[in-house]
Amino acid sequence: MNTYVKVHGNNIPIQAPLIPDPFVPYTCKGYRSVFALCEADESVIRKYLEPTPFEYVVNQFIVTVSDFSNCDKVAFMDCAIVIPVKYKDRYGGYYLFEYENDDSAIAAGRDLWGYPKKYADISLREEDGKVRGQAIRKGKVIVDIECNLAATIPNLVQPQTYPHLNLHVVPKPDGKGIASMKIISRDTSPDFQLISEKLGETTVNLQGLPTDPLDELQPVKVLGGGLIIGDFYATEENGWGHVIETLI
Repeated sequence: MNTYVKVHGNNIPIQAPLIPDPFVPYTCKGYRSVFALCEADESVIRKYLEPTPFEYVVNQFIVTVSDFSNCDKVAFMDCAIVIPVKYKDRYGGYYLFEYENDDSAIAAGRDLWGYPKKYADISLREEDGKVRGQAIRKGKVIVDIECNLAATIPNLVQPQTYPHLNLHVVPKPDGKGIASMKIISRDTSPDFQLISEKLGETTVNLQGLPTDPLDELQPVKVLGGGLIIGDFYATEENGWGHVIETLI
């Protein structure tokens, strides 16, 4: 007879756990991420913030495609759109859209910390001095970012997007409203070890689906971008999320 051990309560279903338990700590040596700093119409950013408790800061957002395939816990790729926000006296980054290619990584981010993760096929390729990241969802390229590292640009002044400030929402099981809503703060940046950062001319194309309206951020004005390489650590101290306020 099999015995099922419930360690921290996030290894659900007990008979076939999806999330490694515990999920933290984990490490990704040789992490790579192509990013772009962009501007959108202020009214679009404000529209997305209206149903949240977060305040508008600036009409900028960051697009990233990141390679976590060296992660020692779960190998995955990630694509995200993050906007700077303020909550009371805290500044950070709110994940507007996020996609990954592994169900364990998706479930961990959504269930534990409130990241709005969905599935997409994601790639990050480097060739002839150019880095290209793509996210394909339901057969459509919804994110396409390319950085020409040979066409160097001046240093970018990037807005504050750490800590991540997420809304962790749990619906009522009968579908009639929200059972709980919490603001969760998570900041792994103190443990990140940068190996290199190269900036270059960058282009971004965003396309939408009915449930993923990334195209509302178009036309994208790209201020610049680059490629970051480093060692990523989610430590016991900083890898977990922290509830900063319970709203419901």
